[in-house]
Amino acid sequence: MAKKIKFNLHVNGVGVSSLEGLQDNFNIEDIMEHFKSGLLMRWLDVQGLETELKELKKLDQNSDNLAQSILKIFDMDHLDKNDLKITLADINYKEYKENLLKTNENLEKNAKSFLREYHDKFRNIIWDIIKNSENVEKIKSNLKIIENDYFDLFLLQFQTLVSVFKTNAPLALIFGLGTEKIRKMLLAYINIEEAGDHNKYCYIGDEEIDVDDETKEYLKSINLKPIDYLSYRYFEAISKVVYDKMIFDYGELGDVIKSFEGSTDGLWRDLVARNKRVLVLGISSSAKASRIPKDGETNEALGEEEINGQFIILNGLNFQSSNNNAYIVYVEL
Repeated sequence: MAKKIKFNLHVNGVGVSSLEGLQDNFNIEDIMEHFKSGLLMRWLDVQGLETELKELKKLDQNSDNLAQSILKIFDMDHLDKNDLKITLADINYKEYKENLLKTNENLEKNAKSFLREYHDKFRNIIWDIIKNSENVEKIKSNLKIIENDYFDLFLLQFQTLVSVFKTNAPLALIFGLGTEKIRKMLLAYINIEEAGDHNKYCYIGDEEIDVDDETKEYLKSINLKPIDYLSYRYFEAISKVVYDKMIFDYGELGDVIKSFEGSTDGLWRDLVARNKRVLVLGISSSAKASRIPKDGETNEALGEEEINGQFIILNGLNFQSSNNNAYIVYVEL
């Protein structure tokens, strides 16, 4: 059996080697620290203080009466109660700070891990769109995920994503115009660029900016709030990129982009049923389009001015023209 090596226990700045020395230099803060670390029990063991050791082993570290129990074991419960209360309050506060620091460290680690995972998942979604650039259902599904869970990251990387999608997955922009949030952002930038007034419609951030009534009405008309914007001087390049990038060569986008050409002899022709949403991408000057009207309603007769560059969404699609060169380009959402 290995020989027990005695050592001094440091209490109140003094190395003690006996029970009497411990009592003479008793400091509840040091004793509790040694108890929780296990050092006090080791010291009692090598000192042969079996009674005290046995009693200490019965104690719970998380007990509210831990300090009082330790005082009783070492016959020190005669200490000044007021001084003891102050000391215990200091101990509790110290433990609180230590636990808080540990919690914050864990929170910071968890936050970093969460943010890393969050960004990685968003990146994977973007890559999935690019890899499946002709898979309509994949694109629509991923855009929905972006809107629901990653829209803040989408806004932060808006300019880059528009450029990347234009080059590698143009259908993502087309079907982005069929979503709720992404559509609003794309159309907002287009409208701002066309408006030509770069001092309005463009607010976001920490600074408080008074928004005039005219601007509020404009924002309301496109279902956006001021907080959805960056200041124009920051996103001028972005809006220009979007405005340019929304001009597509639809012929390169396969069968997803549909078109109709020719005359209907001035009659309305149903192209898409009323129960389907249709994004109208363009129409010739000699043609008109309309949603499929309900019973008792008439066609709206929307022309080039109302359609081109507006990316309107209709429930179903009617087409009318008397010109053989007339056409309409659209996509079923």
